[in-house]
This record gives sequence, structure tokens and C-alpha cells, in this order.
Amino acid sequence: MKIFARPKSLTEAVAPVITLNHLIGLRAFEYPRGQPRPILSLIYLLFLYSLYYSGSWYLYNVYYSNIQLLKLEYFITNLEYIIVYLIFVKLLLGWWYTKRFEACYRKIFKIDETLRQLGLAVNYDKIYFIIIGVMVIWFAFNFSWCIVMFLINQAQAGVYRTIGATVIYLYELTVSFTVFFEFYIIVKCLQMRFELINQLLYESSAVLSAKEIKLGFFEVQDYAKIMDVEQRKSLLPMKILSQCCRQVQSGKNISVSEKQNSVKSQIQSHFPSHLQKQFQGELRNRSQRHNSIMTECQKRKYLLQIIKQVHLELCKVSKTICIIYGIQTVCEMGIIIMFVTSDLYSLYIRHIVLQYSITNILTPQTAFIIMLNIFDILKITFLSRVCKHAADKGNKTIEIIYSVYGCDAEPDIQEEIQQFGIQILQSPVRFSVFGISLDNHVLTMMLKVVTTYLVIMIQVSNSLESNKAIPNV
Repeated sequence: MKIFARPKSLTEAVAPVITLNHLIGLRAFEYPRGQPRPILSLIYLLFLYSLYYSGSWYLYNVYYSNIQLLKLEYFITNLEYIIVYLIFVKLLLGWWYTKRFEACYRKIFKIDETLRQLGLAVNYDKIYFIIIGVMVIWFAFNFSWCIVMFLINQAQAGVYRTIGATVIYLYELTVSFTVFFEFYIIVKCLQMRFELINQLLYESSAVLSAKEIKLGFFEVQDYAKIMDVEQRKSLLPMKILSQCCRQVQSGKNISVSEKQNSVKSQIQSHFPSHLQKQFQGELRNRSQRHNSIMTECQKRKYLLQIIKQVHLELCKVSKTICIIYGIQTVCEMGIIIMFVTSDLYSLYIRHIVLQYSITNILTPQTAFIIMLNIFDILKITFLSRVCKHAADKGNKTIEIIYSVYGCDAEPDIQEEIQQFGIQILQSPVRFSVFGISLDNHVLTMMLKVVTTYLVIMIQVSNSLESNKAIPNV
């Protein structure tokens, strides 16, 4: 597949992300295509992590050995070693959930086939070009970051150590970015499917509003209107006409075919030939209209059943991906809180407490720290927003159904609507990890936590530095 060619399936649209997952060890790869190699993938994962682990410990020890830290800063640097172990947790969970992850893609593919049969066009271009655009920006950011890191640390740590530190930190950032971005892409796919379902309901409402639904087979007023002129011309007795009307009205428990036969027999015995033809033609038109009405009711019921099943499958996929990415997302949120808090504390100590002057070295370091924190906040913001929008689109479906079919008098339609409403009430569309709802309140919650811990750290640092019994590091 060419880079800017239009993808024909979801697998082709998300192929760049899947390839990146295989390269960094987040997913079990297949070789040849269609034959999974879980053991080889696990060996490859352990090999990559062993390189990352050994390099991280060595470079951390070398880097912090030449820097004089405050007492609380020394404790914070030890906490950063937790990130090394959390990377292994992310890699292992990604490898373990490979089959469930592929099952989600297969289920979305089946949902797309169902939507196509309903006449909806599933567009993969939007997802594909979002992936390409974000990955281009990501690699450009990483390239710029590598240059800045090399220029800052080359004089202090040497060329080889600087290159090693850059590669290790780049791998760490790539793993965290890929987990978030893949979660974002799948939620975006679900949001687009919910939008297609709502679009289908709106289109069906536009068609139904132009049609008048009649549940009866024969109306006496229409019959009298048709027969009035011909009755006066033919001088028919009023008794015959009233007798026919009574037969039509009293036949509620008789089948439609029996009604037609009885009325036809009365017409043939008492009415003129030209009146017989006209009346029989009207009966045939009424019968065809009744059959078409029944067909439309069946179509609406069948459409509701399909939409209900598709909606249920999308809800199941949303719950599955919350399980797959739950631990990884919570770990990443904890890492972001820890990084942002420690970086803000470091800036406070350097530029406010110690009052370091802005030099040629501190300026790019400070700018780099601020850029990383902004990047982390943007990750949380985009993920929470897409989860909020997808949940809103999914839960809005029942509102559209009530507005379209709520006034329908068919008992089957009302039963389907009631079942659909119970289904959404019992299993609403909701993206959450360990009880934390991924919506617009996530960023607010994280900022509150960062502010609280930052105030605590400043107070603890002041008390530690004033305590002479605790030796300096």
C-alpha cells in the first residue's frame, strides 16, 4: 500500500500504528502473514527491554553522580526509576492482549460490513490521514528533541553517552506515545460508527415523515365518497348500500380475504358491471396499500433490530479496549502527574529558591522541560475529549430513536424501542479505567493533584533543608 493511497479497509488505515507497535515490542507480530509468533515476539520484547533497562540504570547513575541535589530532589530521582519498571508492564500487557486487540479490529470490520449493507459509506480516509499527520509531527518533534539533547549534554557526558541517553529516552517516549495514540485511534473509530448510526436514523426519519401510515384496511367514508355519484345514477336502493357498509364494519374478527369475497359477492349480485369494476379496482388498491404498509412496518422493525445489535457490539468493543488499555492508561496518568510535579518543583528550586541566572545551558533545558509537560498535557486532553465525544454520540442514539419512532403506534416498534432503551440504560457508552471516567474532568482532576503535591513538596523541602540532622546528598 502506498503512503497516500486511499485505504480500503480498517486494517490498511491503521497499518502505520500496527507496524510501530511491532517495532517497539508492544504487539506480538506475525510471520509470515496470518501466522502469529507469540514466543518469538516475547523474546524480541525481552531483548529490547533488557537493552533499555541496562542502559537506563547506567546512564541515570552516571548523570546524577555529578550533580549536587537537594534532599527531596534525591528522593524524586529515585522515584523516576519506577518508570523503567512501568515500561516493562506496558510492553508485557501489550503482548498479552494481542489476540483481544485483533478481535476488536475484526469486530469493527464486521460492523463496517453491516453498515455498508444498510447503505452507509464507511470512510477510512479520515482515520488514515490523522495517523499519518500525527506520526509525521511526532517524528519531527523527536528529531528536534534529539538535536537539543545532543547539544545540551555533549559537553558534560560525552558523545557516546549522550547518544545512548537520547536513544533510551526516545524509546521510553515512543512506548508511552504509542499506547495513548492507539487508544485514541480506536475510540475515534467507534465515534465515527456511532455517528453513522445516528445519520442512518436521521435519514430514516426524513423518509418516514413524508409518508402517512394507515392501519385500517377499509374506511366507510371513502367507500361512501366513491359510491355517491354512481349510486344516484343507477338509482340503487339504500338498503343494499347500508347492507354492504354493515358487512364491512362488522367484520373486525374476519380475515381480510373474507371481507373482500363478501363485498365482491354483494357487488356482483346487485351492482351494475361498470360499478363492479370500479369498486373492485378500489379494493385492489386498498389491499396493495395495506401490504405496503405492513412491509414498511417490518422494515422499520428490522432496521431497529440491526441498529440495536450494532450498537451493542460497539459498546462491547468500547469495554474491551478499556480493559486492554486500562492499566497502561492509569500508569501513564500517574507518570504524567509525577513528571509535571517534579519538573515544576525543579523549576521552582532552580529559578526561585536558588535564583540561578538564565544561562546558555539553562535556557534550552527549561524550554525542553516546558515542552515535554505541554506535550503530556495535550495527550491527556485529546484522549479525554475523544472519549467524551464518542460516549455522547453513542448515548444520543436512543434520543434520536425516541424522536423518530416514539409516536409510532405499532406495538412491535414500541417493544423494540423499549428494549433498546433498557439496553442503553443497563450498558451505557462510557470510557473509564479503574473507575476514572475519561472525559473533560480528567485534566481538571490531574491539575488538582499536581497543585496539591507541589505545595506539599515545597513545604517538605523547606523543612528538610532546615533540618541539619539529615545529611546532604
